[in-house]
Amino acid sequence: MTVITVSRQVGSHGGAISAMLAKEEGYELFNKERFHREAESFRGHFAKEVAALTDESPPGLIDKLFHNHCVYGNIISAMVFDAAAMDHVVIVGRGGQFILEGLKCVLNVRIVAPVEERIRNYAEFKNVEMGVSADIIKEADRERSAFIKYLHNRNIKEQTAYDLTLNTRVVSREKAVHLIQKMAEEVGRHHPVTPDVKTEFKQMAICRRAELMLMMEMGESNAVKVSPCESGKVMLTGYLPSEGEKVSAESIVRSIQGIHKVDNRIVVSQFPVRPWY
Repeated sequence: MTVITVSRQVGSHGGAISAMLAKEEGYELFNKERFHREAESFRGHFAKEVAALTDESPPGLIDKLFHNHCVYGNIISAMVFDAAAMDHVVIVGRGGQFILEGLKCVLNVRIVAPVEERIRNYAEFKNVEMGVSADIIKEADRERSAFIKYLHNRNIKEQTAYDLTLNTRVVSREKAVHLIQKMAEEVGRHHPVTPDVKTEFKQMAICRRAELMLMMEMGESNAVKVSPCESGKVMLTGYLPSEGEKVSAESIVRSIQGIHKVDNRIVVSQFPVRPWY
């Protein structure tokens, strides 16, 4: 079993290839629609952030000024780790390749095509004029690059972030599915997603949700980080201005489903601090 992330250029058939791979090989598909459904659990306090993240567009200037960067990062990371914990899953977009970077049980795929080819593909698929298609492709490329830069401070074009890059100018969708699956099988043989790895993914998702709850209850500028220790146990580190807030933070985290023990190492400090992560 393998976790696959797919980064794709608009018009490269990356979405279609991901869907074909999931259908033919029995993978769970986490695409835009699935992420949108999963993100509903975050709505309310973080409604605007959820809308921006599910569309893979960076937040506007006003939202950047009034919302902590960590809100965006924790929402998307929680969804990606939850997806990875399912195993045998295809995670499309949202910077999954950077969230799960360095894990040998994850296959990171990039699907590209020449811009002229992508413009033509999009025009045919959406039945729009070539000029309109060109404008849409240009804007989509800009937004996705900005999204990855804002969320992960990375360049979406980084070659070393991907284990396999496919150019659909010469590779058909059927062949692309075949190549990805063959490489996924190889990854699965040598680096399977074990029960322990699944537990780690679940723990990471829980920690990101806990940090979001702290932001919602205590304000987005709180400087508390939640880290996994073992199954059901987390550690709180960082700074808060009073002992009462330290106790409140622990109480909030204990209320998160899946957390049974809390190692509270928050330092009480009157000095103004900001999150370092």
